[in-house]
Amino acid sequence: MQSVSGKVFDIQRWSLHDGPGIRTNVFLKGCPLRCVWCCNPESQEGYSELAYFVDKCIRCGRCETLCPHGAIDTHSNAMRTDRSICAETCYKDGAFPCLARCFSGARKRIGPEMTTEQVLREVMKDSLIYEQSGGGVTFTGGEPMHQFSFLLALAQAAKESWLHVALETCGHASWKKYEQVLEFVDFVFLDIKLMDSRRHEDVTGRPNEVILDNAVRIAEFMRQKQGAMVVRTPVVPGITDAADIASIAEFIRDRLPGVATYELMPYHRLGRGKYQDIGQDYPLAELPPVKVGDLAPMHDIVTSYGLSTSYRPQS
Repeated sequence: MQSVSGKVFDIQRWSLHDGPGIRTNVFLKGCPLRCVWCCNPESQEGYSELAYFVDKCIRCGRCETLCPHGAIDTHSNAMRTDRSICAETCYKDGAFPCLARCFSGARKRIGPEMTTEQVLREVMKDSLIYEQSGGGVTFTGGEPMHQFSFLLALAQAAKESWLHVALETCGHASWKKYEQVLEFVDFVFLDIKLMDSRRHEDVTGRPNEVILDNAVRIAEFMRQKQGAMVVRTPVVPGITDAADIASIAEFIRDRLPGVATYELMPYHRLGRGKYQDIGQDYPLAELPPVKVGDLAPMHDIVTSYGLSTSYRPQS
């Protein structure tokens, strides 16, 4: 196993929605996009960050005493942490001295450094469950391709351990990198947010030409190796409409060989508390979540193009 290290902001066991069977999801830090609906804002930056959970804080003042940079003021009513100072100090050197005696767990490092061995050791705890359920490991984020060398080592190590490997990606990376990683991947989830590049850039910070070009290449690569690929679109009120779904479904049918499933992911607000935890404002605070039943007309559009709306067998 090649020993490489990288930033992992979460490892979730017993996942049921990110590939076949029961899986462990490994969340890697860093993403080239800045989607306004992002439910994992702590995944966006590639470096470790500080999360502060106000409800856990007992206001003991130890963190202020331990911080050598003057970033924390425990005497203010708001329990102030100047994250601009954190960004110039601890986010760069990874020290985070304020965590040393936070016994209530109110402060946490998001994205500690882990080695491939450490990650795989955690993943393999459920190896018997993968074998019995047809599951495996899913690398997600953030955008896992953002940490290419780490992802490549993880995927290779997982295959050497005979695991089923899935990859969740936004499609925004160089094709040369995808070619190397996909050799060790059995199942790909690719996000296509919008077909219109200008609108895509407005809501994600990047145009989509690279993503659509990679979509065609990834689909063909997975078809040739007899792997599986599913396209996903987050359905966000005021951003995604029926015409968008139709244009993406048409693209899948006409340009992505072997892709038979197009999943629609309803917008939710489950991640809004995370923005406060890392000192950011939630950009869609007033937007209501999408009810699953509201997607029925869009599902009809998807099936009209000969595509399934779920990669799981329908009972």
